[in-house]
Amino acid sequence: MRRTRLRAALLVVVGAALAGIAYLVSRDVMARRVNTLQELGADFLPQVAQRIQNFRRVKVANGRTVWEITAKDAQYFEQNDQIVVIEPEMTFFMKQDGRAAHLAGAEGRITFDGREVKALTLRGGVAVRIDDLRIETDEATYERDRDLITAPGVVTIHGQTLDVRGRRMEVDVGPQHVRLLEDVHTTVHSDAARS
Repeated sequence: MRRTRLRAALLVVVGAALAGIAYLVSRDVMARRVNTLQELGADFLPQVAQRIQNFRRVKVANGRTVWEITAKDAQYFEQNDQIVVIEPEMTFFMKQDGRAAHLAGAEGRITFDGREVKALTLRGGVAVRIDDLRIETDEATYERDRDLITAPGVVTIHGQTLDVRGRRMEVDVGPQHVRLLEDVHTTVHSDAARS
């Protein structure tokens, strides 16, 4: 009988100790826990409304494709009406003779004005392809209102017969005119006469 009482007392003491430990652990966990996901989201989670893989957006007017934007990944931020894109490419389809101009980079930011693209800014290995010209720079911006691609930094243009290097570029997308505004250097290839 004495052993039975001793076992019962020991069981009560162990149970009380476990209950006390459980209470202290739960109180500590509750004190450290963030109350809501909203509190956590304000500081740590980006305000992404949508995330889209294999992003594609096309503008069609009068049955003709005007431009197309594709990207490997896109994140839409509703509060500033912008989409951050990974590996974007924008293709401009010209009205005459089916020609196209291409603008691509490692990452970019698309700003919208309603449903219309207002601007596209690209960074990292930016390339513009127009016919047989390939234009390379680190950053470029397309502005829809002016139908203009601009690059503030160093630009290199590679063509079949020449290479041009300069700073501050402007490309009129519609007529496909390219202008380098500063520090322009041109190299004509030796086989240019044969072309």
